[in-house]
Amino acid sequence: METKAPFEFKKYLKKSFEILQLKGAAAEEVASDERALKPGILILAIGGLAVAIGAVFQGQVSAPAEAAFLLLFAPALNVLMFSIFIAMFHGFARLLGGKATFQEYYRATSLGWIISWAQAVPALGAVLSLWSIPVNVLILKRVHKLRMLEAAAVMALMMSVAMGILYLMGMIG
Repeated sequence: METKAPFEFKKYLKKSFEILQLKGAAAEEVASDERALKPGILILAIGGLAVAIGAVFQGQVSAPAEAAFLLLFAPALNVLMFSIFIAMFHGFARLLGGKATFQEYYRATSLGWIISWAQAVPALGAVLSLWSIPVNVLILKRVHKLRMLEAAAVMALMMSVAMGILYLMGMIG
């Protein structure tokens, strides 16, 4: 059974890239696949590491101890923050008539978040991360069974909330 794990992860990596290609059937498939949770969490953790690597390359951390701390804790922090934000997305989607369970939505979205791996390359990662907007709209539409306008409204609302939080934290504006 242990030799099966890497093969299973490769299967979910393939599904992740299908979701990035806006293949809604892939999002629906992984949403209903309970085994997709662990690969999704691993993708999120690697994404956190990629963000930390990008921050170090950009010089956002100066002391070696800060860099080590960031590299050590960024994977867990990314999973935690993603979980909080995805819970808000899910709540807004349900308010607009979304049908998915939290677990279904989490599995599909966490696999779609493979785009965060690009954050390891600072400028490229920032540009490529914009693709997460149509990816999330697709997942909201296909997994939550929302109309396109409802899915876009959830995205717009969450982007507004995220910008507000960043503003309050002093990270923008």
